[in-house]
Amino acid sequence: MAIPSQAVARALATASILLFSANAETLAQPRFSLSWPTPNAAYFKGMGLSGFIQKTGPDKPITSGAYGCVRNNGYKFHEGLDLFPVKRDGRGRAEDSVFAAMDGIVRHANRTSSHSGYGKYVVLEHPSVKPALYTLYGHLAEINEKIKPGTSVRVASPLGKMGNTSSGYRIPLNRSHLHFEVGLRLSDSFQSWYQGKSFKTPNRHGNFSGFNLVGLNPLDFYDNYRRKSMASPLDYLKKKKVVAKIRVRSSRTPDFVKRYPSLSISPEPKKSVDAWDASFAAHGLPIRIEPSEWGLPKDKSPFRVLSYDESADTASRKCRRIIMVQGKKLVPAEQLKVYLEILFRL
Repeated sequence: MAIPSQAVARALATASILLFSANAETLAQPRFSLSWPTPNAAYFKGMGLSGFIQKTGPDKPITSGAYGCVRNNGYKFHEGLDLFPVKRDGRGRAEDSVFAAMDGIVRHANRTSSHSGYGKYVVLEHPSVKPALYTLYGHLAEINEKIKPGTSVRVASPLGKMGNTSSGYRIPLNRSHLHFEVGLRLSDSFQSWYQGKSFKTPNRHGNFSGFNLVGLNPLDFYDNYRRKSMASPLDYLKKKKVVAKIRVRSSRTPDFVKRYPSLSISPEPKKSVDAWDASFAAHGLPIRIEPSEWGLPKDKSPFRVLSYDESADTASRKCRRIIMVQGKKLVPAEQLKVYLEILFRL
């Protein structure tokens, strides 16, 4: 009897977990299960980017679908991976299912294509890992009926079908793909920041708008998992180089500190705090927040750059600069300033 294609796809995704476990060179035994989000096994076969990455056009480099400063000749940032399908119908439409990368909880399911540049997309949060990462699955053709906010999902369980949905720009059928992100969430109070800006459209995605999500490099994350060089996402994040450390004048405890205690230090009981030191990796990924004291000088700016490792910032200087020179001093660049405003509700 023929096995249904859905079951085959799910079996392939689950097999990717088993393949990860087969690596004998162990530095740290992973304590969580991680699955590839599509049925494509090319990554595990060592086929390179051309085996799974969807480039942005026929004349564009394969890297245009990878993570980092890969768009517009390196001047535009891409937050995740674009993964192409292994199965299409006669019109070129993708038929691949999309799967949960880890055990998690559905936090957001946008079923209206025109409401987001991600098109139809799903965000999962993964409280069983430390810190609780999110994963995002964008440009879906459809989302499974059972995928609703608050629903628990198991690793490698189907979320929907790969597609080409998006607001504004229409992705050609022959470039249908999954946009896949892994990262951290900045704030539980994103809406208050959003309302203070002059955006022309309402925030329809609550705390799971792309503005409030900061992605790490998914491919590097999977590489570390496959090599068993991390036991948890926390191990992975601890290895990230601090590119910039910023002192922020604020007496309010960021909810990031409460949500990610493994990346933070809470203030001592009954001790007042008037500042926080926030450390960022390349591209503005927050990796540490701890209480501090503002001290002198008492200038008007709520930010003070404590350190900047320019040599460690080569990955983001071209398209996602996080520190810039203003006059004779270093200041947060525009993107990092936005992250700081959202984190500290400034």
